[in-house]
Amino acid sequence: DQIQQAAYSIIPENERGSLHRQIGYLILGDIPENQVDNLFFTAVSQLNKGKNQLEEDDERLFLQKLNLRAGERAMSLAAFSVAASYLRAGIDLFLNDHWEHHYDLSLQVYNLYAEAEYSICNFKEVG
Repeated sequence: DQIQQAAYSIIPENERGSLHRQIGYLILGDIPENQVDNLFFTAVSQLNKGKNQLEEDDERLFLQKLNLRAGERAMSLAAFSVAASYLRAGIDLFLNDHWEHHYDLSLQVYNLYAEAEYSICNFKEVG
């Protein structure tokens, strides 16, 4: 663990996001069928760590959909806190005009986020 932290610390901060994105896409593109759950969550987490490096709206939309899918999968596993974190990451990626341009996606993400937060008794976030 200390070796991993030392190696990570030598990577310049402005390059870390790009590296996380590369790792996420590599994992996502090569997930064996028998490890879909574990590696999918890992890939989305890596992509989320690189979200500040997003350049295109299509890429932002793709990551939002991945976070929705991860949230749905976590909800099905009764991992409500995990689901809430993925869904919150998806919400954080929305631009100001998301309700006009991506109404269905916005509604899905916000509804499932509210359900996840309700399931962990985080009523302040829901209400």
